[in-house]
Amino acid sequence: MKFKISILSTIYSLFWIANAHALQGAEGETTTQDANVHHLVEVASEFIVKYSLQAIGGIIVLILGWVVASYMANWVANVIKKKHVDVTVAKFLIGGTKLLIMSFAGIVALSKFGIEIAPLIAGISVAGIGLSFALQGPLSNFASGATLIFTKPFKVGDLIEVVGVAGEVTDMKLSRTDLKTLDGNSIVIPNKHIIGEIVHNSSYFKRIDLKVGVSYSSDIPAVIDLVTQVVKNDPRISTEREPKVGISEFADSSIEIYARAWCKQNEYWDLLFSLNQKVWAEFKSRGIQIPFPQRDVHVYKEENKA
Repeated sequence: MKFKISILSTIYSLFWIANAHALQGAEGETTTQDANVHHLVEVASEFIVKYSLQAIGGIIVLILGWVVASYMANWVANVIKKKHVDVTVAKFLIGGTKLLIMSFAGIVALSKFGIEIAPLIAGISVAGIGLSFALQGPLSNFASGATLIFTKPFKVGDLIEVVGVAGEVTDMKLSRTDLKTLDGNSIVIPNKHIIGEIVHNSSYFKRIDLKVGVSYSSDIPAVIDLVTQVVKNDPRISTEREPKVGISEFADSSIEIYARAWCKQNEYWDLLFSLNQKVWAEFKSRGIQIPFPQRDVHVYKEENKA
Protein backbone atom coordinates (compact mmCIF):
# COMPACT_ATOMS: atom_id res chain seq x y z
CA MET A 1 0.00 0.00 0.00
CA LYS A 2 1.15 3.56 -0.83
CA PHE A 3 0.95 4.75 2.74
CA LYS A 4 3.10 1.92 4.10
CA ILE A 5 5.63 2.20 1.24
CA SER A 6 6.08 5.92 1.94
CA ILE A 7 6.66 5.26 5.64
CA LEU A 8 9.26 2.63 4.77
CA SER A 9 10.94 5.08 2.39
CA THR A 10 11.13 7.69 5.13
CA ILE A 11 12.61 5.23 7.61
CA TYR A 12 15.12 4.09 5.02
CA SER A 13 16.16 7.70 4.32
CA LEU A 14 16.66 8.36 8.02
CA PHE A 15 18.72 5.19 8.32
CA TRP A 16 20.82 6.21 5.32
CA ILE A 17 21.43 9.62 6.83
CA ALA A 18 22.52 8.09 10.12
CA ASN A 19 24.93 5.70 8.39
CA ALA A 20 26.32 8.46 6.21
CA HIS A 21 26.89 10.57 9.27
CA ALA A 22 28.74 7.75 11.04
CA LEU A 23 31.02 7.10 8.05
CA GLN A 24 32.09 10.70 7.64
CA GLY A 25 35.40 11.54 9.04
CA ALA A 26 36.28 14.54 10.96
CA GLU A 27 37.12 16.41 7.75
CA GLY A 28 34.09 18.04 6.16
CA GLU A 29 31.85 16.95 9.02
CA THR A 30 29.98 20.24 9.21
CA THR A 31 29.24 20.30 5.48
CA THR A 32 27.92 16.69 5.44
CA GLN A 33 25.80 17.28 8.49
CA ASP A 34 24.19 20.32 6.88
CA ALA A 35 23.45 18.32 3.72
CA ASN A 36 21.94 15.47 5.68
CA VAL A 37 19.75 17.78 7.71
CA HIS A 38 18.64 19.51 4.54
CA HIS A 39 17.77 16.13 2.95
CA LEU A 40 15.89 15.05 6.08
CA VAL A 41 13.86 18.24 6.09
CA GLU A 42 12.95 17.75 2.43
CA VAL A 43 11.81 14.12 2.99
CA ALA A 44 9.83 15.01 6.09
CA SER A 45 8.24 18.02 4.41
CA GLU A 46 7.24 15.96 1.39
CA PHE A 47 5.76 13.24 3.65
CA ILE A 48 3.85 15.71 5.78
CA VAL A 49 2.52 17.78 2.91
CA LYS A 50 1.47 14.81 0.81
CA TYR A 51 -0.10 12.52 3.38
CA SER A 52 -1.38 15.07 5.84
CA LEU A 53 -3.46 16.57 3.05
CA GLN A 54 -4.72 13.09 2.13
CA ALA A 55 -5.57 12.37 5.78
CA ILE A 56 -7.40 15.68 6.09
CA GLY A 57 -9.23 14.92 2.85
CA GLY A 58 -10.30 11.52 4.20
CA ILE A 59 -11.59 13.08 7.41
CA ILE A 60 -13.47 15.73 5.43
CA VAL A 61 -15.06 12.98 3.29
CA LEU A 62 -16.23 11.13 6.43
CA ILE A 63 -17.70 14.33 7.88
CA LEU A 64 -19.48 15.17 4.64
CA GLY A 65 -20.72 11.60 4.40
CA TRP A 66 -22.19 11.82 7.91
CA VAL A 67 -23.90 15.13 7.11
CA VAL A 68 -25.32 13.85 3.81
CA ALA A 69 -26.43 10.57 5.44
CA SER A 70 -28.25 12.44 8.22
CA TYR A 71 -29.92 14.77 5.73
CA MET A 72 -31.03 11.92 3.46
CA ALA A 73 -32.27 9.88 6.44
CA ASN A 74 -34.40 12.83 7.58
CA TRP A 75 -35.70 13.32 4.04
CA VAL A 76 -36.64 9.64 3.75
CA ALA A 77 -38.31 9.82 7.18
CA ASN A 78 -40.44 12.80 6.08
CA VAL A 79 -41.47 11.08 2.85
CA ILE A 80 -42.35 7.88 4.72
CA LYS A 81 -44.36 9.85 7.28
CA LYS A 82 -46.43 11.46 4.52
CA LYS A 83 -47.04 8.06 2.90
CA HIS A 84 -48.08 6.50 6.25
CA VAL A 85 -45.63 3.62 5.83
CA ASP A 86 -45.44 0.95 8.52
CA VAL A 87 -43.15 1.83 11.44
CA THR A 88 -40.99 -1.28 11.03
CA VAL A 89 -40.45 -0.74 7.30
CA ALA A 90 -39.77 2.95 7.95
CA LYS A 91 -37.03 2.18 10.47
CA PHE A 92 -35.47 -0.33 8.07
CA LEU A 93 -35.45 2.12 5.13
CA ILE A 94 -34.08 5.00 7.20
CA GLY A 95 -31.31 2.88 8.69
CA GLY A 96 -30.50 1.35 5.30
CA THR A 97 -30.21 4.79 3.66
CA LYS A 98 -27.80 6.05 6.31
CA LEU A 99 -25.74 2.85 6.21
CA LEU A 100 -25.46 2.92 2.39
CA ILE A 101 -24.23 6.52 2.27
CA MET A 102 -21.78 6.05 5.15
CA SER A 103 -20.39 2.89 3.52
CA PHE A 104 -19.72 4.79 0.30
CA ALA A 105 -18.09 7.63 2.25
CA GLY A 106 -15.94 5.13 4.15
CA ILE A 107 -14.67 3.57 0.91
CA VAL A 108 -13.75 7.01 -0.51
CA ALA A 109 -12.03 7.97 2.76
CA LEU A 110 -9.93 4.79 2.74
CA SER A 111 -8.73 5.59 -0.76
CA LYS A 112 -7.76 9.06 0.47
CA PHE A 113 -5.64 7.48 3.20
CA GLY A 114 -3.73 5.58 0.49
CA ILE A 115 -5.31 2.18 1.13
CA GLU A 116 -5.99 0.09 -1.96
CA ILE A 117 -9.71 -0.75 -2.02
CA ALA A 118 -9.73 -3.72 -4.41
CA PRO A 119 -7.51 -6.03 -2.31
CA LEU A 120 -9.41 -4.97 0.81
CA ILE A 121 -12.78 -5.85 -0.73
CA ALA A 122 -11.40 -9.17 -1.98
CA GLY A 123 -10.13 -10.00 1.50
CA ILE A 124 -13.45 -9.08 3.10
CA SER A 125 -15.27 -11.26 0.57
CA VAL A 126 -13.10 -14.27 1.37
CA ALA A 127 -13.51 -13.68 5.12
CA GLY A 128 -17.26 -13.26 4.63
CA ILE A 129 -17.57 -16.70 3.06
CA GLY A 130 -15.92 -18.28 6.08
CA LEU A 131 -17.96 -16.25 8.55
CA SER A 132 -21.20 -17.20 6.78
CA PHE A 133 -20.63 -20.84 7.74
CA ALA A 134 -19.62 -19.99 11.29
CA LEU A 135 -22.55 -17.61 11.83
CA GLN A 136 -25.40 -19.56 10.26
CA GLY A 137 -27.69 -18.99 13.25
CA PRO A 138 -27.39 -15.18 13.43
CA LEU A 139 -27.47 -14.86 9.65
CA SER A 140 -30.66 -16.90 9.48
CA ASN A 141 -32.16 -14.49 12.01
CA PHE A 142 -31.23 -11.54 9.76
CA ALA A 143 -32.74 -13.23 6.70
CA SER A 144 -35.89 -14.07 8.63
CA GLY A 145 -36.09 -10.50 9.94
CA ALA A 146 -35.93 -9.10 6.41
CA THR A 147 -38.72 -11.49 5.40
CA LEU A 148 -40.91 -10.37 8.31
CA ILE A 149 -40.30 -6.69 7.59
CA PHE A 150 -41.38 -6.90 3.95
CA THR A 151 -44.13 -9.54 4.20
CA LYS A 152 -45.54 -7.75 7.31
CA PRO A 153 -47.54 -10.50 9.07
CA PHE A 154 -47.47 -8.08 12.01
CA LYS A 155 -46.02 -4.68 12.91
CA VAL A 156 -44.97 -2.71 15.96
CA GLY A 157 -47.98 -2.20 18.21
CA ASP A 158 -49.78 -5.37 17.09
CA LEU A 159 -50.94 -7.99 19.59
CA ILE A 160 -49.80 -11.41 18.43
CA GLU A 161 -49.47 -14.97 19.63
CA VAL A 162 -46.62 -17.09 18.24
CA VAL A 163 -44.45 -20.01 19.41
CA GLY A 164 -46.56 -20.33 22.55
CA VAL A 165 -46.24 -16.71 23.76
CA ALA A 166 -48.57 -13.75 23.36
CA GLY A 167 -48.06 -10.03 23.74
CA GLU A 168 -47.69 -6.63 22.10
CA VAL A 169 -44.90 -6.15 19.55
CA THR A 170 -42.72 -3.38 21.00
CA ASP A 171 -39.84 -3.55 18.51
CA MET A 172 -38.75 -5.42 15.39
CA LYS A 173 -35.12 -5.72 14.33
CA LEU A 174 -33.43 -7.83 11.69
CA SER A 175 -32.28 -10.29 14.33
CA ARG A 176 -35.17 -10.40 16.80
CA THR A 177 -38.72 -9.40 17.69
CA ASP A 178 -39.53 -7.95 21.13
CA LEU A 179 -42.87 -8.64 22.83
CA LYS A 180 -44.46 -7.28 25.99
CA THR A 181 -46.98 -9.63 27.56
CA LEU A 182 -50.22 -8.58 29.24
CA ASP A 183 -48.46 -9.23 32.56
CA GLY A 184 -45.76 -6.69 31.67
CA ASN A 185 -43.00 -9.20 30.96
CA SER A 186 -40.57 -8.62 28.08
CA ILE A 187 -39.94 -11.51 25.68
CA VAL A 188 -37.27 -11.59 22.95
CA ILE A 189 -37.90 -14.05 20.10
CA PRO A 190 -35.20 -14.78 17.48
CA ASN A 191 -36.77 -14.18 14.08
CA LYS A 192 -35.80 -17.60 12.73
CA HIS A 193 -38.23 -19.15 15.24
CA ILE A 194 -41.12 -17.07 13.89
CA ILE A 195 -40.77 -17.88 10.19
CA GLY A 196 -42.82 -20.96 9.35
CA GLU A 197 -44.91 -20.74 12.54
CA ILE A 198 -48.62 -19.92 12.84
CA VAL A 199 -49.03 -16.28 13.93
CA HIS A 200 -52.27 -15.16 15.60
CA ASN A 201 -52.68 -11.42 15.11
CA SER A 202 -55.41 -9.88 17.27
CA SER A 203 -54.27 -6.29 16.91
CA TYR A 204 -57.64 -4.59 16.77
CA PHE A 205 -60.23 -6.79 18.45
CA LYS A 206 -60.23 -9.90 20.57
CA ARG A 207 -63.18 -12.24 20.81
CA ILE A 208 -64.76 -12.49 24.23
CA ASP A 209 -66.75 -15.62 25.12
CA LEU A 210 -69.33 -15.56 27.90
CA LYS A 211 -70.90 -18.83 29.06
CA VAL A 212 -73.54 -19.33 31.71
CA GLY A 213 -75.86 -22.24 32.53
CA VAL A 214 -79.52 -21.89 33.53
CA SER A 215 -82.01 -24.45 34.71
CA TYR A 216 -84.31 -26.28 32.30
CA SER A 217 -87.27 -24.64 33.96
CA SER A 218 -86.12 -21.11 33.05
CA ASP A 219 -87.75 -18.91 30.40
CA ILE A 220 -84.94 -19.41 27.86
CA PRO A 221 -86.00 -16.66 25.36
CA ALA A 222 -86.16 -14.15 28.22
CA VAL A 223 -82.75 -15.27 29.48
CA ILE A 224 -81.25 -14.85 25.99
CA ASP A 225 -82.74 -11.35 25.71
CA LEU A 226 -81.39 -10.44 29.13
CA VAL A 227 -77.83 -11.60 28.34
CA THR A 228 -78.02 -9.81 24.98
CA GLN A 229 -78.93 -6.53 26.65
CA VAL A 230 -76.16 -6.89 29.26
CA VAL A 231 -73.58 -7.43 26.50
CA LYS A 232 -74.80 -4.71 24.12
CA ASN A 233 -75.21 -2.07 26.81
CA ASP A 234 -71.52 -2.15 27.72
CA PRO A 235 -69.75 0.64 25.75
CA ARG A 236 -66.54 -1.38 25.57
CA ILE A 237 -68.14 -3.93 23.24
CA SER A 238 -67.21 -3.31 19.60
CA THR A 239 -70.05 -2.16 17.39
CA GLU A 240 -68.27 -3.22 14.20
CA ARG A 241 -69.36 -6.81 14.80
CA GLU A 242 -72.78 -7.75 16.07
CA PRO A 243 -72.71 -9.75 19.33
CA LYS A 244 -74.22 -13.24 19.10
CA VAL A 245 -76.18 -14.84 21.95
CA GLY A 246 -77.90 -18.21 21.96
CA ILE A 247 -78.02 -21.78 23.28
CA SER A 248 -74.70 -23.55 22.91
CA GLU A 249 -75.36 -26.85 24.69
CA PHE A 250 -77.92 -28.97 26.50
CA ALA A 251 -75.89 -30.15 29.46
CA ASP A 252 -76.82 -32.73 32.07
CA SER A 253 -77.94 -30.17 34.65
CA SER A 254 -78.42 -26.94 32.70
CA ILE A 255 -78.97 -25.23 29.39
CA GLU A 256 -75.77 -23.42 28.41
CA ILE A 257 -76.25 -19.87 27.18
CA TYR A 258 -73.32 -18.61 25.09
CA ALA A 259 -72.55 -14.98 24.18
CA ARG A 260 -69.85 -14.02 21.67
CA ALA A 261 -68.68 -10.43 21.24
CA TRP A 262 -65.52 -8.46 20.43
CA CYS A 263 -63.55 -5.88 22.34
CA LYS A 264 -60.14 -4.20 22.37
CA GLN A 265 -57.30 -6.46 23.39
CA ASN A 266 -56.20 -4.39 26.38
CA GLU A 267 -59.77 -4.32 27.77
CA TYR A 268 -60.42 -8.06 27.48
CA TRP A 269 -60.02 -9.23 31.07
CA ASP A 270 -61.68 -6.22 32.70
CA LEU A 271 -64.65 -6.54 30.35
CA LEU A 272 -64.98 -10.30 30.86
CA PHE A 273 -65.02 -9.94 34.66
CA SER A 274 -67.46 -7.04 34.45
CA LEU A 275 -69.92 -8.92 32.18
CA ASN A 276 -69.86 -11.99 34.40
CA GLN A 277 -70.65 -9.85 37.43
CA LYS A 278 -73.49 -8.03 35.63
CA VAL A 279 -75.05 -11.29 34.41
CA TRP A 280 -74.87 -12.74 37.91
CA ALA A 281 -76.50 -9.63 39.41
CA GLU A 282 -79.30 -9.62 36.81
CA PHE A 283 -80.00 -13.34 37.27
CA LYS A 284 -80.11 -12.94 41.05
CA SER A 285 -82.46 -9.96 40.93
CA ARG A 286 -84.86 -11.77 38.55
CA GLY A 287 -84.72 -15.15 40.30
CA ILE A 288 -83.07 -16.98 37.39
CA GLN A 289 -81.40 -20.09 38.73
CA ILE A 290 -77.87 -21.11 37.80
CA PRO A 291 -77.99 -24.81 38.73
CA PHE A 292 -75.15 -26.83 40.16
CA PRO A 293 -74.51 -30.35 38.93
CA GLN A 294 -77.06 -32.78 40.33
CA ARG A 295 -78.02 -36.38 39.84
CA ASP A 296 -81.25 -38.20 40.58
CA VAL A 297 -80.83 -41.59 42.22
CA HIS A 298 -83.69 -44.09 42.11
CA VAL A 299 -83.60 -47.09 44.50
CA TYR A 300 -85.63 -50.14 43.65
CA LYS A 301 -86.40 -52.62 46.39
CA GLU A 302 -86.97 -56.19 45.33
CA GLU A 303 -89.65 -58.04 47.30
CA ASN A 304 -88.77 -61.46 48.68
CA LYS A 305 -90.72 -64.09 46.91
CA ALA A 306 -92.03 -66.94 49.04
